[in-house]
Amino acid sequence: MTNTEPPRIDSKQLHDIARGYVKTALLRTALELRLFDALADGPLDADTLAGRTDAHPRGMRILLDALAGIGLLRTRGTRYELPDGGETYLVSSSPQFFGGAVRLGASDWEWDAQKHLVDAVRHGGTVADTHALTPEFDYWEEFANHTSWFNNGAAELMAEQLVPWAAERDSVDVLDIACSHGSYGFAFAQREPRATICGLDWPNVLEITRRNAERLGVADRFRSLSGDMFTTDFGGPYDIVMLTNVLHHFSERQATELLTRAAQAVKPGGRIAVVGHTYDEGDTPETNPLPYMFSVIMLVQTHEGQTHSVPTYHKMLTAAGFENPRSYAGEKAMHRLFIAERP
Repeated sequence: MTNTEPPRIDSKQLHDIARGYVKTALLRTALELRLFDALADGPLDADTLAGRTDAHPRGMRILLDALAGIGLLRTRGTRYELPDGGETYLVSSSPQFFGGAVRLGASDWEWDAQKHLVDAVRHGGTVADTHALTPEFDYWEEFANHTSWFNNGAAELMAEQLVPWAAERDSVDVLDIACSHGSYGFAFAQREPRATICGLDWPNVLEITRRNAERLGVADRFRSLSGDMFTTDFGGPYDIVMLTNVLHHFSERQATELLTRAAQAVKPGGRIAVVGHTYDEGDTPETNPLPYMFSVIMLVQTHEGQTHSVPTYHKMLTAAGFENPRSYAGEKAMHRLFIAERP
């Protein structure tokens, strides 16, 4: 039987929400101390961990007990050990290490932005002098530098959908708008040896993109284009234009304007590939809260950004001049992929 009772609020829930920042601080502190790395080889007591992390024994004991209290450690007598999954997400040598996500999501800038949520609600957008769309903002260097957490399957999903189609093309020229770390274009280039990637971003970010291209063995097929995505000449035309995790920074009107610019850079018969946070038409904040929570981040960090729905993405792509928009959601992908053709 489906539970149709409305949710109830109790004091414990409110207390957990009000003190939620303490859990974030615990995780951030443990990662900064490389505490989980120290436990990778087995359980240790508080005094030993204090010595290995250059911490005070009292401070370490309190930290360890609190981490165990929120499920990030387990106690074994007087010793502490990683819980199941800890080696995968909490140890820095793991390919799925979550430290990069914490460094970004719990950064001083993001914390400070949330302190002004009441002002953003009253204003309808960010009130910060430095925000997500500030030219050459150094936050985007951090974002590009910490990409291991970003491998959630969306780049692979995009490559899986584009590579068979590209095999029939005479050329495979790609423009990656706001390319950041370059993972989407480079994942595609590794599977399609004829692909050339042009990455557009701010010059301080493109230095990191170039290093990633070298690390992944595609530097000889990568060139950079620095500037603002709304004003810079894209060049081209290209067989594929990629626009990944960008459109939620803008209103529907602004996002459609950017897609219209992108359409002018796509060859007739070419494709656009868009990735973003989204929600389905039937979703509600109760059934799928994450995209609605993400809109809060956009509220404090941008002037008009928010999570757009799947129908809105289709509407924007069609309004920009693309045809046959369709969406894909992989098993691992946290974001949704949209692909459409230019007539």
